[in-house]
Amino acid sequence: MNRGFKDIKLICLLTILIFCVFLFGCSEDKAKTKPASEKQSTTEKTDNDDFTLLIYMCGSSLESKNGSASDDISELLSAEIPDKVNVVLETGGSLRWKKHSISSDKLQRYEVSDNKLVLLEESKLCCMGDSSTLKDFIDWGIKEFPSERTALILWDHGGGFLKGICKDEMYNNDWLTVQEFDEALSESTFSGSFEFIGFDCCLMANYETALTASKYADYMIASEDDEPTGGWDYKAVAESLGTKSFYDVILNSYEKSHQDSDNYTLSAIKLNEFDKVKAVLSQCIDKAERSNNKLIMSKAVQECESFGSSIAYLYDFGDIADYFDVDYDFSRIIKAVKSETKSNISGLNICFPSDDEKALENYLMISEDKNYCDYLKNNY
Repeated sequence: MNRGFKDIKLICLLTILIFCVFLFGCSEDKAKTKPASEKQSTTEKTDNDDFTLLIYMCGSSLESKNGSASDDISELLSAEIPDKVNVVLETGGSLRWKKHSISSDKLQRYEVSDNKLVLLEESKLCCMGDSSTLKDFIDWGIKEFPSERTALILWDHGGGFLKGICKDEMYNNDWLTVQEFDEALSESTFSGSFEFIGFDCCLMANYETALTASKYADYMIASEDDEPTGGWDYKAVAESLGTKSFYDVILNSYEKSHQDSDNYTLSAIKLNEFDKVKAVLSQCIDKAERSNNKLIMSKAVQECESFGSSIAYLYDFGDIADYFDVDYDFSRIIKAVKSETKSNISGLNICFPSDDEKALENYLMISEDKNYCDYLKNNY
């Protein structure tokens, strides 16, 4: 009796011990599992990964007057797109489309497949200057074309940080502001990091837009100055997507396309190192404050290269750093091509709206750099 009882106790003890070991092992495995909501690492990318390019094409007057969007679609249709690459686009925002039987009365979504423009779906017309329209396109794109790597291009007019991008001709020329762009990406179902976010439009290679984009992408491609007619070379874009040489190809093809232009710039900005750019601005602000001259930044920008109209308030970031004698090396962060007349610019501008009370108020509402905003509040 006693011996049997002891045997039963021993068996129970062993069972509990085995269960504990199993439970501990399971817990350890769970601890090693990465939550699905976290951004996935981008360090293991290869040329063989699936790739989806989403193009948000707001045609605007660039299309209705010049057919510029249609021309870029034609470039896409001429490309030999790799097998694992999807190129999809949403069209809207223009009073009329010159080619490809695109409707101005609807939002339409297309895939570039076998050198053809294939209509996938269409819906009622919505403003492309609204954050929800961009969000819906991103959500649809990642659902219908899930890939290991995804990129986003916004195509249209650009007005710098204070105006934004994607000026919808069908909705009273409503702009998609950088704040609305931020809302669209933050509210979308895409939880990863875009390979790049491209702005095929004028004046969007600015500090503020890059700071916002750095939350969502590894790279940003944009022009510090106005873009010449024709914009990017989309044949080169489509054929080089996902390759290690992609950024060199895009910059070089852009330079080749606009070699006869006096004013062209295009930058590829490495966003995961953008904190180094932010640190340079902090040093400039520190020197400005220690100068005891409240107007010193105004004096600085007078000696800087400026971009766009006077109400864009955009000045070369590198010129400002040089004025305050702040050492910087952006060679690993910003790669840029530029015309001879722009050979000394850094590839990134910054907004300084000191002369316009309304513009300054707007800037302070939407800028994400608290340190710079505090400086502007205290001095202008």
